[in-house]
Amino acid sequence: MRRASLAMGAVLAALGVAGPAAAHVVAQPPYVTAQEVGTISLDSPNEREGRMTEFTVKVPPGVEIVDAHGPEAWQVAVKGSTATWSGGNLAPGATATFGLVLDARTDPGTIRLDADQRYGDGGVVRWPVSLTVLPAKSSPAQNLRLAAVVGLIGVLVIAAMGALALRTRARLH
Repeated sequence: MRRASLAMGAVLAALGVAGPAAAHVVAQPPYVTAQEVGTISLDSPNEREGRMTEFTVKVPPGVEIVDAHGPEAWQVAVKGSTATWSGGNLAPGATATFGLVLDARTDPGTIRLDADQRYGDGGVVRWPVSLTVLPAKSSPAQNLRLAAVVGLIGVLVIAAMGALALRTRARLH
């Protein structure tokens, strides 16, 4: 437990020290929690001369896209591990935000999402998007269940020891 707390502290410290990255697709927040459903936003700047007409994100194994949403006028389709937004257009120099609801059924660590920006002229710009998977949290309900089981085992052990002591005492008299 102490090791997990130290690891969590190190990850959060690194996230706090890292400055905002510019000029590429960035996840906000830059983390999700293992074994939980979480929402991230992907800020996608158009750095080209032409208009961006499609945005695609592919997630790695162990991560499921639960839902996706985006700017007005963009339609989204989710197919397996890929979400694709189309039908809109993003002017040069502008930034759009695309949202994902992810179920991270993977171990803690760093994962990579693959983002593609597609343009009307057929051009494609690919960006790796780093996302940190934090260790799963234990809920108070899980802790209470564990405490109840341990307490019940303790009561049974004490009762068994008491019965054994009474039996031994009866034999001695």
